[in-house]
Amino acid sequence: MATIIAGIVETEGAAERALTALKAQGFGNDDLTTFYLNPPGQHATYPIGGDSHHDEGTKRAGKTAAAGAAVGGVTGLAIGTAVAAATDSGLGAMAAIAGAGVGAYVGSLAGGLTGTEQGEPQKASTEEPVERNAGYMIAVRADGADELKAIDVLRAHGAHGIERASGLWSTGEKPAWTDFDPRHPPQLV
Repeated sequence: MATIIAGIVETEGAAERALTALKAQGFGNDDLTTFYLNPPGQHATYPIGGDSHHDEGTKRAGKTAAAGAAVGGVTGLAIGTAVAAATDSGLGAMAAIAGAGVGAYVGSLAGGLTGTEQGEPQKASTEEPVERNAGYMIAVRADGADELKAIDVLRAHGAHGIERASGLWSTGEKPAWTDFDPRHPPQLV
């Protein structure tokens, strides 16, 4: 396992400048790689699409959506019944059913949004991730004092989400962090 220092920059140009600076600090081609990190949810690692069933910040959303649907449905039913009684149009049952349906939909939407919050990285797991932002990931194989050099260069070039990881590293024509998983919670430095 290799010690890997990695960070994300916004543009390909910023990634190239950071790689040049890392080489100037003594890192070789076999110690450096860069790749584009897709936006959260777009890594297609989950069988039905996306990256996971839900992320760390949405684990309560299903329950709050169900509660909102129940409250909205009852409220919509009451309003639909009241409208039907007030208009005396003979469409009472349809108005009540429509009111219940619209109320349940609006209630479930409001409840689901209420149950969605910012995920906490310290509670994240691969199954319930708090995913990294999109951008160009720069990964550096570094050990000992080289870790601090890599961190300093990445910070100087505007990298965010700088992390330390232990992973598999391949060398050759295109060096790579071979076991990188975008859902795995980063250990920020």
